[in-house]
Amino acid sequence: MSRNTVAKINLAAIKHNYLYAKSCVPYAQAVAIVKANAYGHGSAEVAKYLDDTVDLFGVACIEEALEIRQAGVKSPILLLEGVFEFDEIEVANNNNFFICVTSEEGLKWILSVSPQEPLTLFLKYDSGMGRLGFQDDTLLDAFEKLSSSNNIKEIVLMTHFACADEVTSLVTDKQMHKIDSFYKSLKSYNNKTKLSISNSAGVLTKVCQSQDFIRPGIMLYGTSPVDTNQHDIHLLTAMTVTAPIISIKKYTEGDSIGYGGTFICPKDMTVGVVAFGYGDGYPRHAITGTPVYLNGLITHIVGRVSMDMLTIDLTHIPNTNINDRVELFGENVSINDVARCADTISYEIYTKITKRVYREYLY
Repeated sequence: MSRNTVAKINLAAIKHNYLYAKSCVPYAQAVAIVKANAYGHGSAEVAKYLDDTVDLFGVACIEEALEIRQAGVKSPILLLEGVFEFDEIEVANNNNFFICVTSEEGLKWILSVSPQEPLTLFLKYDSGMGRLGFQDDTLLDAFEKLSSSNNIKEIVLMTHFACADEVTSLVTDKQMHKIDSFYKSLKSYNNKTKLSISNSAGVLTKVCQSQDFIRPGIMLYGTSPVDTNQHDIHLLTAMTVTAPIISIKKYTEGDSIGYGGTFICPKDMTVGVVAFGYGDGYPRHAITGTPVYLNGLITHIVGRVSMDMLTIDLTHIPNTNINDRVELFGENVSINDVARCADTISYEIYTKITKRVYREYLY
């Protein structure tokens, strides 16, 4: 491994975070969300490690579900975006995948099949997110049709918060009012109906303590989507990304660094080149001042991020040498701080870490 760019992934930390999520809503089952390659952490590795602990996993589509099933994972898997083709229903039934019904077309497919075993379904309600799901005027009809079908074993009413990460937003209260009203109506029609509401933000802010399934995603990987520090204290960092210094040079006041010459040295400086760039998944738009960690101290990026490299200020970091390792984010630099400096979110940074970054798993 000559370039030696590494993402160390602490699987025990992910398990800790999963169990913490369950403790926040103690009577609910928890869907461990491992879509998008487990937010860049490696879906097969994460799912195999959690398999004896989780209630079920959640992925976006059947390809992601088959990948972790073929890796030997035994737990049920929820298809969060449902099925995209009619034939996928049989595949789902044969592999213990739970299907999310999100549209009229998907509903027709489900009602037309004759599965070997009755299906467990999550019925998606668009309570205010404005994406997938049945709206107010079609939800009850879809539920009644599913409840009347012999194909269906269990129905879970599912919705998704739009603003649970914004603790002062009134949108969540509005969504909760609509959900509560519809859920009571559905329970009166079929008292076995279950409920799934909270994503990571909903879990951490404890918006709803009475539900059957929660869906922790980003919090499994040690990051809170809620913009207050109090929600981070129980989460353990799961990924630490480091790369080596490959060049150290002295520059004088007035010298420019990087593409476009956007950074002009305000004084004489020592600058290090780190073997990590946007080709590895680091955000290109990270600004000068974005923090990094080196030899026990915080320093920062100067100039523009390149495809394969970025440059950092070493002026006040003594005894720095070639091949010293720089932490881009992880145990000592919060990924949320990096995300703010790049005008993005932690989810995007995690999922963009590329395959040329070596993943090292800690148990």
